[in-house]
Amino acid sequence: MSFSMNVRFDGATAPPNITSSPVSSTAPLGKVIISSFIGTVLEWYDFYIYGTAAGIVFGDLFFPTLDATSGMLAAFTVYGTGFLLKPAGGVILSRYGDTIGRKKVLITSLVIMGLATGAIGLLPTYHQIGIWAPLLLVLLRLVQSIGAGAEYGAALTMISEFSASNNRGLLASLPALGVSLGILIGTAMFATLSMLPRYFFMQWGWRIPFLVGFTLVMVGLYVRWQIHETPAFQQLQREQDLLRSPFLHLIKHECRQLVIAAGARSADAVGGQFFNVFAIAYCTKTLGLAPSVGLTGVMLANLAGLVVIPIVGLLSDRFGRRPIYLGGLGFLMLVIFPYFWLLKSREPILVSLAMILAYGIGVKVALSASGAFLTELFGVRTRSTGVTLARTISDPLAGATPIIATTLVAYSADYQGAAIFALGFTALAFVCVLTAPETRYDNS
Repeated sequence: MSFSMNVRFDGATAPPNITSSPVSSTAPLGKVIISSFIGTVLEWYDFYIYGTAAGIVFGDLFFPTLDATSGMLAAFTVYGTGFLLKPAGGVILSRYGDTIGRKKVLITSLVIMGLATGAIGLLPTYHQIGIWAPLLLVLLRLVQSIGAGAEYGAALTMISEFSASNNRGLLASLPALGVSLGILIGTAMFATLSMLPRYFFMQWGWRIPFLVGFTLVMVGLYVRWQIHETPAFQQLQREQDLLRSPFLHLIKHECRQLVIAAGARSADAVGGQFFNVFAIAYCTKTLGLAPSVGLTGVMLANLAGLVVIPIVGLLSDRFGRRPIYLGGLGFLMLVIFPYFWLLKSREPILVSLAMILAYGIGVKVALSASGAFLTELFGVRTRSTGVTLARTISDPLAGATPIIATTLVAYSADYQGAAIFALGFTALAFVCVLTAPETRYDNS
């Protein structure tokens, strides 16, 4: 294991990039990849099945006294409350990632997410226990979010610290594959179950995806118990160079990196909710399309993402993180308005094309390129906290995105307000990446 110090962040020394020695047989890289991958599959499976249920069934089951639009907004509000605790949960858990180990955080976050998801699948509805139903739904959503707050950042930190600079872009893009696969599985389950007679779907069909999510925890736990700590963290332990408060050190000494990282990440945070959760509700409630149309489009977009993500990772290893990241954000800005034009055609093929372009390509390029970019912005002692905080700062806004976009559509003449909202955050991310240095250091 060697460290190379690289200049610069406005006079400060850039964070040390890690060139890993070959991974020993006691910690094979394959297990690290699977461990990081399976957690992000579960995180986004959990969050996405909740978001899908919020757009399709939760309004009727947990807020039946409200009209259709108000019920959907109430369900999305509960969905959004989960994102409020992600930064807090992320900071708390990621601190332990920088002080007692990356592995322990990966295990803890997985258990918390899985238990909350399974419990949602067992919840009584409003007609069974009244006001307690939505209250319990909110509580479980908050618990789920605490665990999810540190999941992706911990996975990125783990896999990046087991990689070398010449393949970190590819390896750090793999957790993003977990995002696509988690959303794909969740969407496929809801698309299949929505074909049931409505009575059966509303009675028990919607619960199945949540109960399946709980079973995934067992598989994830088995895999994560097999991995070891990263070489970088083990070196910090040997040298007794761990920080007592990584968060304070980050704010005092790496604040600029944090601002850049958080701003860069805002595009895929908002875009992920805008082009998935809001898009399904928009197609179903506003355009009057069958739920299967939007769900099919999201599935195809995530299938495209499974191809796009590793290619982007490879390209970032070849040409650098920054140009690839900027290319994805630029493409996304160009397709936001055409995206709505295609949706409004109400043609299933064009709806799917819109989602593939905006989400399957635009958002996925940004998400993939951000993996190595974020981890390389921060030093080893604050990496878990820095990456997690940068990713979760914008999560409250991401959680509110379906509410904001639905409100903009409901109280304006058309889609333009929602489109400008998405365009603004994509432009913000573009500016942040544009002002950042290239993080792919030469360690040869």
